[in-house]
Amino acid sequence: FGNNNNNNNGGGCIVLIADILGDSTGWAWHNREKYNAVRTSILVPDKDGERKRLQGRVRAAIDAIRSQPGVDGERIGAMGYCLGGHPVLELARMKDPCVKAMVTFHGVFDGVRGLSSVERSSGGASGSNSGSNSTEGKDDGTLLSADSTTTTKSCNNVLVCTGEDDPFIPTEDLDAAMKMFDDLGYRSEMMKFNNTRHGFTNPAQDYNPSEAFVYSEDACAKAWCAALSVLRRNI
Repeated sequence: FGNNNNNNNGGGCIVLIADILGDSTGWAWHNREKYNAVRTSILVPDKDGERKRLQGRVRAAIDAIRSQPGVDGERIGAMGYCLGGHPVLELARMKDPCVKAMVTFHGVFDGVRGLSSVERSSGGASGSNSGSNSTEGKDDGTLLSADSTTTTKSCNNVLVCTGEDDPFIPTEDLDAAMKMFDDLGYRSEMMKFNNTRHGFTNPAQDYNPSEAFVYSEDACAKAWCAALSVLRRNI
């Protein structure tokens, strides 16, 4: 993030990169069988629709960043790339009031429809879209204006940045995740970029032989600018 002299505290952010998989040597890049097994053990919900192992790792990450010198434990933000969509969603489900903003970049949400139901922060039943502040971006990634009826919403924001042509993020999964953010009471927004595939924030995707992955300088810049805006407004 670098330093921001316009910030009230005269500095930038302290960043913790959380290893949700527990991959200290990089085995996930070449041992896909192990990767899939570990991924499943963390992400597949139990019979009650809960992901306690993922929750534990997310909680450990939050506790770790809060323990660092200079960190304001009441002003935490979270960003998730690809697999990181899952811990961001789980963090939202944990309803930690100190986490003020969350952003995902080409975050995946496979299996979220199997999670337990949620309720709005105000205590009302989930499932109603009344007062929804959930928005979808135009094809160029521009955010649409939000619904002004936000009495049931928290002040905490969620921004989901995704590609229209991402084969790893089916519409059904994306809709389920956005509905869950909404049901939890968050101000949720989505930027959906046209002609954009998975991994669009990573320039190294230009060397990826898979057609599912393509770097987009334009989408990356717009998503990052929007993410910084969300973080600055909320933390």
